[in-house]
Amino acid sequence: MLNDNLEEQVYALYKQLTQVHDPNTVFESIATVQSGKRPVSNKIGNYPLVGAGGIMSYINDYNFDEQILITGRVGTHGVIQRFFSKCWASDNTLVIKSDYYEFSYHFLKSVDWDLLNRGSTQPLVTQTDIKNLPLYLPNISELTAFEATAEKIMKHQRVLLKEIESLNKLKDMIITSLSKH
Repeated sequence: MLNDNLEEQVYALYKQLTQVHDPNTVFESIATVQSGKRPVSNKIGNYPLVGAGGIMSYINDYNFDEQILITGRVGTHGVIQRFFSKCWASDNTLVIKSDYYEFSYHFLKSVDWDLLNRGSTQPLVTQTDIKNLPLYLPNISELTAFEATAEKIMKHQRVLLKEIESLNKLKDMIITSLSKH
């Protein structure tokens, strides 16, 4: 699928930039990590309520209105979710913010999460575990160039995903209309 190919292209650029280098810093040097919160209300609304494994429901409030990454804190870890607008990150998630969003995303996708697991029956990852992940950080010009290229590609992917969503809604409307006749 084209959308998967676009992300794979960015990942290939990330690997090309980082794979032959030893870590020179920790993830905390380019990102903040914080826990999500339990929603105040579960009243149905338009904002995604995000859990460790994905969108759980839609509620009428949000606790983030910015570009963030979300991963599971308890139960599910290693699933890295992207959000670009209003959402509620639940209390079983960790929220990552970075000026180097695409670099951070691909770094987190490359982590061996099983090595970080602290839980015995329930997988558990802490903020500190993620903050202290060793990484290779390229120089600022390489990093800025990567972000610009990656953002351009991933923005195209988001446009395509919105078009697919619109076409699916249109398809559903047509099928519903045809089934009435």
